[in-house]
Amino acid sequence: MISYRFRLTPSKRIAATFEAWLDGCREIYNAGLQERRGAYKLTGKSPTYYDQQNQLPEIKTLRPDIAAINAQVLQSALRKLDRSFDNFFRRVKNGEKPGYPRFKGKAYFNSFTFPQMKDAFRIEGKYLRLSKIGKVKLIQHRPIGGKIKTCTIKREANKWYAVFAVEENQSRWFPRTGDAVGVDVGIENFATLSTGEVIENPKHLRQAEASIKQASRNLARKKRGSKNYAKTKAVLAKKHQQVANRRADFFHKTGLRLIKEFDAIVFEDLNIKGLVKNHYLAKSISDAAWGTFINTVTSKAAKAGRIVERVPAAFTSQDCSSCGHRVRKSLAVREHRCIACGFVAHRDHNAAINIRLRSNRVEGDSALRNKMIKGKPRDVASILTT
Repeated sequence: MISYRFRLTPSKRIAATFEAWLDGCREIYNAGLQERRGAYKLTGKSPTYYDQQNQLPEIKTLRPDIAAINAQVLQSALRKLDRSFDNFFRRVKNGEKPGYPRFKGKAYFNSFTFPQMKDAFRIEGKYLRLSKIGKVKLIQHRPIGGKIKTCTIKREANKWYAVFAVEENQSRWFPRTGDAVGVDVGIENFATLSTGEVIENPKHLRQAEASIKQASRNLARKKRGSKNYAKTKAVLAKKHQQVANRRADFFHKTGLRLIKEFDAIVFEDLNIKGLVKNHYLAKSISDAAWGTFINTVTSKAAKAGRIVERVPAAFTSQDCSSCGHRVRKSLAVREHRCIACGFVAHRDHNAAINIRLRSNRVEGDSALRNKMIKGKPRDVASILTT
């Protein structure tokens, strides 16, 4: 499955309908959560998704605003709640921080989903027709390759998007190059390749930091709940959205170039959650968003018949990539000088070569070719009425 995201330009009437549907789905979600919590406290057992879904017809007779929402969309809100509980119990079982499902405020419920295409939504030229809503202008900037399964209407800042989950007919294949590359991600430079190429760090958040701080100060001076507060909050959200869009665009273009040039791409298996605990580097690491970049490359590689591998990160900067001698140095030392063999290189380039060498993928390796061939990817009622 792959997602296609397109901008929507709804009229004021349809935008108001979108907002009303979000509020209705949020009420259903919160009411379902309240019912589950209350039932468990009284009986030690919570209702299932199907128990709550069967209440929807009764709710519609009592709440005309809920009845105006497509039935499948209401069901998807309850499914979202059910997945939240499934994830909660999974985390408890695995000994992770549980994170019990929470009630959603208006700012934290930003999407609703049509889980089936039949009679619920369809693309008609430049428009997207939605059940019980009508036609809305769709800016489809690229063709959809595959069978559309679901459609999610999503609010981001002050804009609306349609996100289609698509089952692709075939993957995007590129000619094999026989080459593999090690990639060392960093802060001074965004990434250094084992080939010696350096990808500069665009520092998207740092570039927009001054305007974001100004917008944050403007918001702090507004009275919470007022119209001016809402307008200023939308301005701040738009600035954050611009940063996210620029970062995503950079990741997609850089990742596409890597999978075109190399059959195998090797990264360090970094503990990013641990790294951001460093008070001095946390903002820079978050701005670089290495984890998102690696996930983006991994997703593209899977569709293009490429391999992404993660190798242990320990001592990649300390070990000499020429002779293997361990040269201790602090993070402030940016050059690797081996006292054993005399090899000199930038520490990030040395690390990228070590990352490449720790991989099992070598240029022209038959095991790599075989794995690539074998691994070819296949294409609530009472709560709401009281």
